Amino acid sequence: MDNIFATPTYIVVNLPSPVAEDIREIRRRFDPERADMSAEITLAGSGGLGTVMDGQSPETVFAEVDRIAAKMQPFEAEFSELSRFPATGICYYIVRPAVPFVELQKMLADSAIVFNPCPFPYIPHCTLILHEDEQELKLRELRSLPIPNAKFMIDTVSVYRLNEAMLEPVLLHRANFSMKSIDMHGFMV
Repeated sequence: MDNIFATPTYIVVNLPSPVAEDIREIRRRFDPERADMSAEITLAGSGGLGTVMDGQSPETVFAEVDRIAAKMQPFEAEFSELSRFPATGICYYIVRPAVPFVELQKMLADSAIVFNPCPFPYIPHCTLILHEDEQELKLRELRSLPIPNAKFMIDTVSVYRLNEAMLEPVLLHRANFSMKSIDMHGFMV
């Protein structure tokens, strides 16, 4: 059987249109190599939780993602500020509110999915530039752009792996959040 998690595999929430196009446009300008990568917020693979560990049953991983998605209601989010990881050129928009993203990551951490270790803390964010070297001119130009201020709905979670060249994501699985509503007592109906 093909080890589908042999290359780095991430679990993310997808950004909807039109904010996804805004992110891709910024990437085309500042990081064209990655402009066509998914516009998303990583839950597992870049902070808090590492990538999905190789050798696991895809059925188990996908069933756990489905189970977690079924517990989630769609929620609204927005970008709050531009930031970058210290001593790097990796720039991102911080996403708020952080709580639903942190809760999703905790559910993944408590699931049957096994993740590779990750030494970095979790900050819900959307990566814009993924360069290790600091390019101050690019960073100044990026800081001059207005932050997309539209609120957006988060309603799907996806599992992507990167191809061998590490530039093209391959969608392995996607699950929609529950569309059930909650009554005034907090029970799903």
